[in-house]
Amino acid sequence: MGTLKLRLAIAGAFVIAISVAVTVVQAIGEMQARTEGSIIESNLGVAQLAASLSASVVDRERALSAAAQDWPRGQLADPQRVQAFLAQTAVLRMLFNDVTVVAGGSADLPARPMPVATRAQGAATHTGHVMLAAPLPTGETRPPYVAGVLRLDETNFLSGIAAAAALDAGNIRTIVADQQGRVLAHAERQKLMTAIDDEPGLRGIVERWRRQGSPLEPAPWTERSGDRFAAMAAVPGTDWVVFRVANAEALFGEATRSASRTVALGLLVGLAGALAIFAITAWFMRPMGQLSRRALRAVDAHQAPAEGWPAASGEVGELSHVLRDVSVQLAASRREMEQALQRMHAVLAHAPVGIAFTTDARFDLVSSELERLTGYASGELQGTRWEALLCPDEQPALRDAVEAAFREGRWFRGEMPLRRRDGSMLWAHVHGTDLKGDRMRRIWIVSDATEARRQRESLLWSATRDPLTELVNRREFERQLGLLVSDRRRDRACALFIDLDHFKPVNDGAGHAAGDALLKKIAQLLQMRVRADDTVGRLGGDEFAVLLRRCTLAEALQKAQELRTQVELNGTCDTDPSLRVTASIGVVEVDACQGTVAEVLDAADIACYAAKRAGRNAVRPFESRGEH
Repeated sequence: MGTLKLRLAIAGAFVIAISVAVTVVQAIGEMQARTEGSIIESNLGVAQLAASLSASVVDRERALSAAAQDWPRGQLADPQRVQAFLAQTAVLRMLFNDVTVVAGGSADLPARPMPVATRAQGAATHTGHVMLAAPLPTGETRPPYVAGVLRLDETNFLSGIAAAAALDAGNIRTIVADQQGRVLAHAERQKLMTAIDDEPGLRGIVERWRRQGSPLEPAPWTERSGDRFAAMAAVPGTDWVVFRVANAEALFGEATRSASRTVALGLLVGLAGALAIFAITAWFMRPMGQLSRRALRAVDAHQAPAEGWPAASGEVGELSHVLRDVSVQLAASRREMEQALQRMHAVLAHAPVGIAFTTDARFDLVSSELERLTGYASGELQGTRWEALLCPDEQPALRDAVEAAFREGRWFRGEMPLRRRDGSMLWAHVHGTDLKGDRMRRIWIVSDATEARRQRESLLWSATRDPLTELVNRREFERQLGLLVSDRRRDRACALFIDLDHFKPVNDGAGHAAGDALLKKIAQLLQMRVRADDTVGRLGGDEFAVLLRRCTLAEALQKAQELRTQVELNGTCDTDPSLRVTASIGVVEVDACQGTVAEVLDAADIACYAAKRAGRNAVRPFESRGEH
């Protein structure tokens, strides 16, 4: 009883009781004096209804004027375009039952289409409907009008005003008529377009109005005729008049009866309200402490989620049920999350590939395989930036490639060098995807590409190298020579074609193993006697070739003599010193005269044949037929 909530409840009940008592006493005292005066002064609300009706007319006239100004010039002759334009005027179709175009001087328009001289619109009545019209800016003397139609027997603001007013005050009838006395709006639709003179309770006020010449006076007037009050007021801007009629006995009798009922009901409500508030507050405050204490334990994982909630009714009971359901759902979500995390950690611990989750370029979760591949201890990568695994020289290009793929909505796939913790390099296949959202969340899959890359490089080596001497093979030599021939901006270059003399006796006398050993020795000798960017190749059998870059013909002849001398000095068979080989070398300058690789090789072969004819163990340059 001493809590603040309970004291406030008691104070509230007391205030309600006092307020009801004071209000009832004052209401009864003033009700008798003001009821009759207020009826006269209020004019039964007819002025307000007239003003509201006038505002509705003005709004619709403005809408028609706006539509007229937007009318496409020159389209009146095309009915289809007219209908298309009218079909697009959604606002007008909401404001009127129908929208049409009326020719100037049409019978549908009133003789005086502008009841207020300062307006550019008019309100016209017609059998069964009311038409509001605005002239189209065509420049004609009698321009056509765009017109909005209000059908009296359909739902619109005019027909609705009588029904709405009847709902607001059941003892008051509302009728709208024009200056000729035709009924335009009535709660009973069968009375539409009848004479206002026949309406019960309005005969006196209508006769007085007609005697005065049926003026359109916006100021309301009210009079009592027998047992009825009648009021009327003109609708500004139109030739319409709003009439309201009410039964005097119903108004005063209801007020008297309401006063008696108000006294009794006020006392009962005040007393019952005070008692109810006190009792309900006292009852429902009791479990609030239990609910508060139990709610604080909802985050305790050891507390059973559905137990310990207080049983109560009303809002406290509903709150208790809601909190219990929320607690159960939180516990279920917590279990599901824990299970999902367990499965996720199991996947990360046993996945055969590296997996990583990053947020804003920092590692959130990292699999054991990725830690093993990069040499990091468990948990060491967590929180670090993913660029830590990129080689510094590769970071800008790789970062741009990754961001470009994600901007285009694609996976990122690539083979890139990663930097291990010890600084060594790991070639890896990296796949990444961007999880769309407010933050930059991404998933990466990493696998070791070292062996695959080694196999590719081994295949490339095997495809371009002679297996015996490890020199470039004929295909690779011709490819490099072709690049040189096709490069018109190259420096001068020369090619040597080397054919070993007396190699067949070595194979026949000492065997193929000795011959292979001698070929490898010659290959090493040639490789050691040229520059690093020159190319030495074995074309097949006992034929070799040398590609000398940035070399003149004179320098090439000198290098050829040097190679011939080395072969002569070192061309002895290891197993039989009596077997020796020498070299016949043809030299050709690679210039514009040879347009293809075949032409260069043919020229070198011709030069080599000339060296053979000169007695072998000789060097000869290529000479064209025009040279001596």
